[in-house]
Amino acid sequence: MKKHNILFVHPIKEFSGSLKSMEEYLKLLKKNYNFYFLVPTGVAAQRLKKYGKVINVYGLSKFDNSQLGYYRNLRWLLIFREILLIFPTLFSVYLIKKKIKKIDLIHFNEITLIPSIFIFKFFFNLPFLLHCRTLFKKDNFFGKKIIRFIKKNVHEIIAIDNDVKNSLPKSLAVKIVRNIILHKKNKDSKKINKEQFLNLGYVGTFLKYKGIEDLIEVFNELVKKNYKIKLYLAGNFIEENFIFRILKISNNIDRNLITSKNIIYLGHVDKLNNFYKKIDILCFPSYLNSLGRQIFEAALYSVPSLVCLKGDKSDSFIKNVTGLSFKNPGSKIQIKKLINSFYFKRSKITIMGSKANKLVSKNHNVKNNLMKLKKIYSKYL
Repeated sequence: MKKHNILFVHPIKEFSGSLKSMEEYLKLLKKNYNFYFLVPTGVAAQRLKKYGKVINVYGLSKFDNSQLGYYRNLRWLLIFREILLIFPTLFSVYLIKKKIKKIDLIHFNEITLIPSIFIFKFFFNLPFLLHCRTLFKKDNFFGKKIIRFIKKNVHEIIAIDNDVKNSLPKSLAVKIVRNIILHKKNKDSKKINKEQFLNLGYVGTFLKYKGIEDLIEVFNELVKKNYKIKLYLAGNFIEENFIFRILKISNNIDRNLITSKNIIYLGHVDKLNNFYKKIDILCFPSYLNSLGRQIFEAALYSVPSLVCLKGDKSDSFIKNVTGLSFKNPGSKIQIKKLINSFYFKRSKITIMGSKANKLVSKNHNVKNNLMKLKKIYSKYL
């Protein structure tokens, strides 16, 4: 049977959680579909070559109306970048028409791609599928306009979890297809005693809004007080966009913070199996009020999490059941308090890790979520 052709439009050139989550599905779906990828030149483009044909472009125009990234103050200057990126986005249409004879469906891999969707609708009379991965700001002026546009021009909307779905208006038909992980599961509970070092872990980019700077400052303070703790860092610094470089504004954390002998800097780690086996607690003190794939990855290795989250329950986390949480982003006092709670009562790690494993194994089941995505594809192919 002839395979259908699906075009993936991915907006980020760097390695990211959204790329990793997409890759997990592509490994399973490439047998059934022919994939083409429109993506800015960079790390993402190189990785996606394993799953199909890549069309490189300088950049794709975006509009960020997420709860963290919405435009205000100096962030309004980023609009100039998005206006300039309209030209390579238009050029990408030419490249697609030239290199792909037939497309059956276009899958946009983030809600920030609204300007690109707007351009594509003039050139492609095809089903558009929109994958929402960040919490949306639905009540401001731009949020209302974007939702109106989506209703008219997007055939199917996918959210990665309930938190993302709830950030969108109820009037919008949204299906949940959760992220999956194909690494071997490890359900063995960890036995940790007070004599051992407490091993904390962080996975992700080293950006201030991820809360990693706060975490490291608290960690360094505890080391000075002779706590037996270690911090494993898996991730990297990102290349700043040219507007931030001109204004000398950096989102990256201060590199001089990573100097303690108790901090083990691993750089980018593609296969995280050994990382999760080394750590006792995953720390995700992000300002985003949403949880990354790190939370459920860690849970599959029976590792509980320390997170910043306003709500008490998420698809991958339940407060005081699968980990500990605080509500005020950037609160070093709360981060310290929760680390202390794990440090002085190590039995919590084993109990919460086991419960985290059960929750995530149920919600992020590979077979169930893969069938949901295939069903959506089949509806339009």
